[in-house]
Parts: sequence; C-alpha cells; structure tokens
Amino acid sequence: MQKLAKNIHAIVLTLAIAVAIAGFSTSEAVAQDVIVFSEGGSDSKTTAAFDTVGAIKISWRSLGGQFQISVVDPKDSSIIQASAPQTREGNDAPPMLGSMTMARPGQLQFQIKATGPWFVRVITAK
Repeated sequence: MQKLAKNIHAIVLTLAIAVAIAGFSTSEAVAQDVIVFSEGGSDSKTTAAFDTVGAIKISWRSLGGQFQISVVDPKDSSIIQASAPQTREGNDAPPMLGSMTMARPGQLQFQIKATGPWFVRVITAK
C-alpha cells in the first residue's frame, strides 16, 4: 500500500511539473509578441502610417478627459474601424483602457481624438 501511495505521489508531482513548464512556455509566447507600432501624445492627432501583415491587437491607455481611436486607410482617410468614445471625469478617475483586434494587411494609421495624455500600442495578434 505504501508503494502505491509513493507512485501516486510521484505521478502527481510529475504532472505538476509538466503543468508548470507548460505555463512558462505560454508566458514566453506572450513575451514574444511583435510590436508593430507604438506612439504616445496628448490631445488629438493623426499618427504616421505603419504597415501590417496580418492580425493585430491595438491597445490604448489614456489619462485625459476624452479618448477615441479610429483606424484609417492612409490612402483615402476612410475609417476602417473605430473604438467607442470614452470619457473620464476628474484626476482621481481610473485611466481609460481599451483594445480591439483586426486583420487587415497593408498600411494603416490612427486618428486620435483626445484631451490629455494617451499611449497606443499595436502588436501582432495570435
């Protein structure tokens, strides 16, 4: 009976180590995301154009009073996708955070409508 308990303990320990290794592998995959574009600013701005080759994730953080990001085709300034407008009241309010994903290879740029500081980052989506 003791031998069976030792074997079960060894199996459980082996499974725990395998799960831990798998977790580290997954966290490394997140660390290997490729940054396609990043920019910060304050107030409204149209960014420089940048190239994408596949699916991307756009994320932002803003500390101002209002924020909205529109993904634009730089050739004709047509809006491809836009975030919902966000508002923030007072300096003690939490930052405005958001993200969206899209798959559209080619050149893109952002039209940012904002009051106050913001930061946008684009990474390859998995």
